[in-house]
Amino acid sequence: MKELLSRVKQEPAKLRIGKKGVTEAIIDEVENLLKRDSAVKIKCLKIIPNESIEPIAKNIAKLTHSKLVEIRGKTFILLKI
Repeated sequence: MKELLSRVKQEPAKLRIGKKGVTEAIIDEVENLLKRDSAVKIKCLKIIPNESIEPIAKNIAKLTHSKLVEIRGKTFILLKI
C-alpha cells in the first residue's frame, strides 16, 4: 500500500474538479479510476475555495465508497476500500 500511495503522490492528478463542482459525471469517473488503479489523485481548480476542499473530498469519498487518505492544498488522494 505504501508503494501505491508513493506512486500516486508522484503522478499528476488524474481528475480535476472545476466550477461545476461535484457532478454525477465526476463521481462516475472517480469510480472508474478507482476500479482501474485502486487509488486516485484529484485536484480542485483555483475557483474552488480552500475551505471547501475537505468537505468536497469527504463527500466524494462517501459517494464512491472510498477512503480519503490525504489532502494537500487543493489536491487529495482517495483509496479504494
